[in-house]
Amino acid sequence: MSHRPQNPPVTMPDLVDYVLRRRASGKSSPAILAFCFSDELALKACLTACREARSIPVIMATINQVNSDGGYSGLTSVEFAGKVRALAREAGYTGPIIFGRDHGGPYIVAAQKTAPRPEVMKWVKQNIVQDLNAGFTCWHADGTSGGKDDQADGQLPVELIADTTLEMIEYCESERMRLGLPSISYEIGSEEQQGGLTSPEKLDRFLNLITKGIHRKKLTRARLDFIVTQTGTHMKLERRDPIQEYQLFQDGFKPDIVKKLDQVAQKHRAKLANLLFTQHYSDQISALDILSLLDLGVGKVNFGPEMTMPELKMLLSWEKQERELLITQGGIAEASGFRETMIHELDKNPEFWRDYIPADHQGDHGKTLSVYPRPIQDAIIVFRGRYVKSNPKCATAIRILYRNVKMLGVSDNPEDKVMSKIKKENVLPRIRQLGMESLGTALMKMD
Repeated sequence: MSHRPQNPPVTMPDLVDYVLRRRASGKSSPAILAFCFSDELALKACLTACREARSIPVIMATINQVNSDGGYSGLTSVEFAGKVRALAREAGYTGPIIFGRDHGGPYIVAAQKTAPRPEVMKWVKQNIVQDLNAGFTCWHADGTSGGKDDQADGQLPVELIADTTLEMIEYCESERMRLGLPSISYEIGSEEQQGGLTSPEKLDRFLNLITKGIHRKKLTRARLDFIVTQTGTHMKLERRDPIQEYQLFQDGFKPDIVKKLDQVAQKHRAKLANLLFTQHYSDQISALDILSLLDLGVGKVNFGPEMTMPELKMLLSWEKQERELLITQGGIAEASGFRETMIHELDKNPEFWRDYIPADHQGDHGKTLSVYPRPIQDAIIVFRGRYVKSNPKCATAIRILYRNVKMLGVSDNPEDKVMSKIKKENVLPRIRQLGMESLGTALMKMD
């Protein structure tokens, strides 16, 4: 049974059309701010910020986070959309919410890496139907991951990437029309190195194949609204001052590369192929780089870890206070065990964190996070802990920690403190930087 809201008032195509109309008339236009995470308090902070700024929340879920098997959030797309709408009610946000799929495609879920391609594609198509029924109006058809048999020298052939992309769009369009739904926005390409579009030449080749395939398969009604490529951004944990803790740094953004890649996309833009540039890996990007993106005409900017890390960092700090106070009071048996539980669960899934070990410890080759120094463990918990914090054991530890923080007088309302910090220090600044303030009012007027 479909759980789609009846007559959704605003879709991603509506938002894209608004941006394009503003640009065509020479008026200032926003870049679309997309929130890409499933963390409850961070989502509620975003919804509260959108209410205060009169903006519209765009919520994108990766296929790792949310899928028909539950993903690491433990939610299907229908359940995820329902959860976000419930959080919106709690936050007092009554406007439209735009849902989308981020990195929808085969072999993105690590457990599928050795499965046959037809089997994995069948699973992806199952998720497409569920996403449409959940009310998703943006779908990232990401064909840039593959199994070992698909690769040549660690890379996927561009032809395979294009064929996979087209197969997903074709299936999604057929299901959309079968369900009687209006057009949705498609995003194509990826920043991933395995099969990502990392050069103007590769992007041009990919888009030529996509253009030919769109006409061959009679998919000219499919809206190719977004294109994502590699712009040099890469998040890494470093300690640039020996007396400081490890921090997440965003280095490598290259506006000159964006300009070249956008010029390639311009060659392929047509009536229903807007190919607005999308910036992934935007977390921790500077305000100056945001201005560069706006000058280059970026269409959408995705944020994830930047808005989930504050909670994990605060939880680590509170857990330290919790243990100290409980030891003093002789009640250490009541401790949450938050930190140890997070490390234990991360140890079960090294693929979530292994590639992010700081460069000064890469040679350690630790098979478990437990063998690394405490500062690295804490940095990984903050940066990558979102992958396991919804696991039952972690969720229980977090719930106990919040309870103890209140009971011990550390904070009367720690959940509100987390949401307030994310809202004020992360969400509202990005809403302002990307011109998303008052967007809800403006879009509903359709000026």
